[in-house]
Amino acid sequence: MRVLIVNAPRVLVCDLQRRAHATRGMQLMIADVTNPLVAGSGSEQFVSFSSCRKVDFAAIATLRRTIRNFQPDIVHSFLPRALSQTVIATSGMFRPPKIVSFYGITRVPSWREPADWITYLSPKVSMHACESNAVKAALVQGGVKDSKCEVIYNCVEKVAPILTRQELLSKHQIPDNAFVVGTVATIRPIKGIDILMRALIECSHIANLVALIAGPVQDSAVATLANDPRLRGRIRMIGYTANASALMKGMDLFVMPSRKEGLCRALLEAMGQSVCPIVSDAGGMKEVVRNGIDGIVFPSGDSIALASAIQRLHAAPEQIEVFGESAHARVESMCSPEIVGERVVKMYQRLAA
Repeated sequence: MRVLIVNAPRVLVCDLQRRAHATRGMQLMIADVTNPLVAGSGSEQFVSFSSCRKVDFAAIATLRRTIRNFQPDIVHSFLPRALSQTVIATSGMFRPPKIVSFYGITRVPSWREPADWITYLSPKVSMHACESNAVKAALVQGGVKDSKCEVIYNCVEKVAPILTRQELLSKHQIPDNAFVVGTVATIRPIKGIDILMRALIECSHIANLVALIAGPVQDSAVATLANDPRLRGRIRMIGYTANASALMKGMDLFVMPSRKEGLCRALLEAMGQSVCPIVSDAGGMKEVVRNGIDGIVFPSGDSIALASAIQRLHAAPEQIEVFGESAHARVESMCSPEIVGERVVKMYQRLAA
């Protein structure tokens, strides 16, 4: 079985390379901007591939040439523009490879959107790897057959903390005894960080409460709420951080209050570090965080419910530890590279058969 993988996450590529080298039943060709292959781990091949739009003739030519030379059974394209280029590149081929997409949002594709014709609604796509059941439901609602959608949760890499909790807190001028509520996101309205801000205002009576918020701010409501007098001295908004997952060990709670969400990678990273999660019931987050087992799930948009959850856990530190341990086990069982890699290979084998 020959598989061409385009623009895949590095951590997944490494696991697939390990499997290909161990079993010899799969040959890999990786197309990406930089080479993610582990040197000396096998005979897997790499081709330099980059693109800037969904119809990029140079990128299409590179893919078409690569497909003709490598003759893959399957092409798995992870980004929308890579998928459109794959669909176009295989046009007119006598024996085209089967095409697999990756879909990670809950937007319903529509025939009114020409870009969807050559991506997720194209009949040339044999299978859609969906980031969550909520994502799968969106594709099915858009007219994709249920049988062409397979839920394969995103994989997360194990993160070794660079700094201790004390060092992290000190770096951001947070007292050692602080109760840290944190989040990592590109702060757009859809992420609901304004809901978190309103919840923090409701919790302003908690003397040691501090919020650590990482990510570029693209929501004016959040900037306004951060200046509320009741939160003075409580908010650390540190903007874009290259290694934001390293901050999570400094958090008591990780909050993701999204209004819409396929499945948040930052949430999985936090759970992987045993940080207790509080999430809205948007999209696929409630599939991973079982309410009352791995953390707390609250109704999307309900800042009062979020505030209540924060207050409840502040008063029960032992429960935070229990949730954190359960969250870690949960994400290991669903989203570790080994688990995700196994599911991906089984999907390839079914398609190739």
